[in-house]
Amino acid sequence: MQSKILLKDEVLRGYDAVCPLYPHVPPLSHWRAWEHAAYQHYRINGHILDLGCGDGRYFRLIWPHADDVVGVDMNPEVAALGQQSGVYQRVHVAPAHQVPEPAGSFDHVFANCSLEHMDHLDTVLAEIHRCLKPGGTLVGSVVTNRFVEWSLLPNLVAMAGHEEAAHSLQKEFLDYHHLANPLTVEEWGKRFERSGLVVEEHIPILPKINSGIFLLMDSLWHVKRRSGGEMGDVIYPFLAANNNFPTAFRKIFSGLLDMETDWQDACGAVFVVRKPR
Repeated sequence: MQSKILLKDEVLRGYDAVCPLYPHVPPLSHWRAWEHAAYQHYRINGHILDLGCGDGRYFRLIWPHADDVVGVDMNPEVAALGQQSGVYQRVHVAPAHQVPEPAGSFDHVFANCSLEHMDHLDTVLAEIHRCLKPGGTLVGSVVTNRFVEWSLLPNLVAMAGHEEAAHSLQKEFLDYHHLANPLTVEEWGKRFERSGLVVEEHIPILPKINSGIFLLMDSLWHVKRRSGGEMGDVIYPFLAANNNFPTAFRKIFSGLLDMETDWQDACGAVFVVRKPR
């Protein structure tokens, strides 16, 4: 399977691009920076399906010139925000394996960080195959098995001898993300191919050092508070009160990139797969 490795400067430019969307949510700006850098290597145009579209802000940032886009999201409130964004011609409230659109009607499907959450992955991929025109592509990001294996906070708590607490932390974290498909890169390739799609390339995102820090930040952010809510409810206003945080975190991010030694093994990947003509 052909892969492409990002450069440090590309990832930092990704951070600069996404930071205005998430200036005081470091785990989100960290992850999205890598995705943004990877997506800059590709172009999608024509009739596009955004699978798991959300509110549309990130789609518009990545593909600013796309003007013929249909969104799909299962959450009615999120779908309403997507419809209000002006990014989409229409947004369907529907599961990803039941897209109410004609067969062979889309030039591209975009699936940003959504496929790993799908309970019916093979059926979803078959639906993507159905929706694509011959020669059309699926472009999207996924998490890999490393997302679970490198989960730093539960591993540290287990090392301290608190096995029950570690198990609880890991379960709550995975339940929050509804992580149904933490597959290896090779397994992702096999699932795409099983649905009739051909893998053209993948870009690893968040290798080990960056993965560890991202997973630590994200785990801490979503730890449940005894009084209700999550730790992010406390962390966010603390960071938001400091105007220097986005710039300061960029310096930390740059240092983490300098520490990486293996950019191939990562907890995420951006794939480009094609429906044969």
